[in-house]
Amino acid sequence: MGTMMLIYLVSTVLTLGIGASALPGERLPPFAFQHAAMLDQRGHFHMLWTPREKDIAIEIQVATHGYVGLGFSSNGGMKGSDIVLGWVDTDGKLHAHDRHAIGNMIPLIDDSQDIEVLGGYENETHTVLRFARPWNTCDKEHDFHLTSDTIRVIWAYSYDDPVTEYAMTKHDHRGTKSIFLQEPHFDLPTFGDDVFTWEVRMNNVSVSGEVDTVYWCQMFKAPPLERKTHVIGYVPIIEHIENVHHMLLYECHVPESEKHYEKWLEVEGQQCFTPNMPLSWANCRSPIVAWAVGSEGEIMPDHVGFPLREEHGGATYFMMEMHYDNPNFRQGIVDSSGLRLFLTETLREHDAGFLVLGHAVEPTHIIPPERQWKSVSHCDGGCITQSVPAEGIHVFQGLLHTHLLGNDITVRQIRNGRELPVVFQDMNYDFNYQQARVLSEEMTILPGDSFLTECGYDSRGKKAPTFGGESTQEEMCLAFLAYYPRSKVSWCVSTPEISIIYNSFGIEEVYDDGRNSIHRNANYKHDEEREKKMVEEMKKKAEWDGKQKAITVDFTKMYKDIVAKAPKELYNVSMYDLIHDPKTWQDEQALDALQERVVSGKHEIFCTDKSHNLFEGYPRTYEYPDFLAIKLLDEECDVSHEAEAYVPETKQDQERNQEEEKPKSEIPKEEANSATSMAMSTSTIILLVCLCVFRREFISK
Repeated sequence: MGTMMLIYLVSTVLTLGIGASALPGERLPPFAFQHAAMLDQRGHFHMLWTPREKDIAIEIQVATHGYVGLGFSSNGGMKGSDIVLGWVDTDGKLHAHDRHAIGNMIPLIDDSQDIEVLGGYENETHTVLRFARPWNTCDKEHDFHLTSDTIRVIWAYSYDDPVTEYAMTKHDHRGTKSIFLQEPHFDLPTFGDDVFTWEVRMNNVSVSGEVDTVYWCQMFKAPPLERKTHVIGYVPIIEHIENVHHMLLYECHVPESEKHYEKWLEVEGQQCFTPNMPLSWANCRSPIVAWAVGSEGEIMPDHVGFPLREEHGGATYFMMEMHYDNPNFRQGIVDSSGLRLFLTETLREHDAGFLVLGHAVEPTHIIPPERQWKSVSHCDGGCITQSVPAEGIHVFQGLLHTHLLGNDITVRQIRNGRELPVVFQDMNYDFNYQQARVLSEEMTILPGDSFLTECGYDSRGKKAPTFGGESTQEEMCLAFLAYYPRSKVSWCVSTPEISIIYNSFGIEEVYDDGRNSIHRNANYKHDEEREKKMVEEMKKKAEWDGKQKAITVDFTKMYKDIVAKAPKELYNVSMYDLIHDPKTWQDEQALDALQERVVSGKHEIFCTDKSHNLFEGYPRTYEYPDFLAIKLLDEECDVSHEAEAYVPETKQDQERNQEEEKPKSEIPKEEANSATSMAMSTSTIILLVCLCVFRREFISK
């Protein structure tokens, strides 16, 4: 009786959960897929896809005669992922199901089957599966809402077919790859004869094996050009993909540029952001290229280009900043990576520029350990008003950037007290996939517009605080926006007022709050004689060979200058001592106060031009603005609502939001995952019970 009941229950569950199946043909109807990616290193798993208005069409081609799986995951892992699993059985029948994973076990079939199977087959070498699924299936329990965020695609395949829908061997190969499903895919075009190249490459830099991060800077000069020329794109030239993390090519703008920069072409470069870095190089901060790991390169839209040479509205001298990452302290790395720039004298309609938004790269950017954290930075309307034309500027692409702890990043634009629809956002940020986003509809910035740049971090695996800085182990929160027509503005960033930080940790009064920050000292005075001596010293020194120890700079030393006057119990204690005391980061009340204040408290804004000189009136103090915030609604799944609505947002709202979010941010990952796994559908629970009964009866026999 028990066995008969078991068979009935299992068959009922499988009937509820079974996906679509169809008879395969020897081939599928032609389909002009827009994008393709090889997901594995062996070249055995290929994914093709085409984004459409309401859904995405996908085909996977896998070198196996077993089952194949493609899924979408928040972190690249199987637990909590949304999966499509399929195979062709020995009778030639195609099976495909919409599933979800609750752990490292066989994915469970969804009650709601939200894929449309478009066909599939098996030939002598491959299994092919083609399907479509809506961007938003409205299955909030088991499916991912696919958006323009970074999507971590997971894949797996076995050499064997399943015995049944829930009886199959473990996969033989699996992996993950981050992809933009909705963005135009990078495709290097075939250029005409009017396009030529300029290679900007490091010259056999010996990467130090003594430290895990080295920033190396080198000066370059644009090639001689008789006519105005545009940079219309680039591709990276990478010699050590495991060590080259990112590259920035900056324009250098200063009066009498030849006098200041020509001499530096004679030397091989210098470690950036150290006392040895020539002061004149600090005027090289307006980027024309921002490349990071995962990017294949960029091609500008047909109507824009970056001008070269001062006489043509661009820059003549450039500084390339190369970030070398060496976490395993490997010795003997010699690198000449760089960029291949595509140039043309066939001019585009508009000259382009870069606007950088976000948090000033300073140790005032603090992420405490063992928690989820949020940072907010500002760009006020005053900066935009005095730096862009009356008709505004138009953003055509952008790159969002944080380091290892970054989870998400959002750029919010406010105009006339009302938030505009969000254009740049990634709620699944992947440090190892930093491809620029090319906009299908350009973003307009008008005088008076202001911005908030918000970054979310997860430091639950860290035991010590993380500070803003250049190293991979430090953090950033930046958005690089490429725009036209070219304007004066280059950087608009902010940092919390220093009093916010020391007040949060109980310091009421200090002797001095001076800070040593590159943003704070943006109007530089060049010492030409000193720099001439530096050139000669650099020439005399042996070529950097990695044997001498790279300079390590602790930017948190600026906190040594902040010494407490009051209260008595902290008298003469420096902020440096406090932030390096582990007990500081166990004070939940202080950390709650810090989180509330860095989000909604006063900031200092730095607005600089292409020479990295501050605009008049900066730095300036800025309070969290009051505005009507946009709230997106799920109109596809609730037709009674519009796509968006507006709600008032004030400093007090931010404080209240932080209070409400505290419990969520304190939940350890293990507990959160446990709670999620308990929210199963009825059919799933029945199935697990039945399998347990089956196992018990089988063992008893």
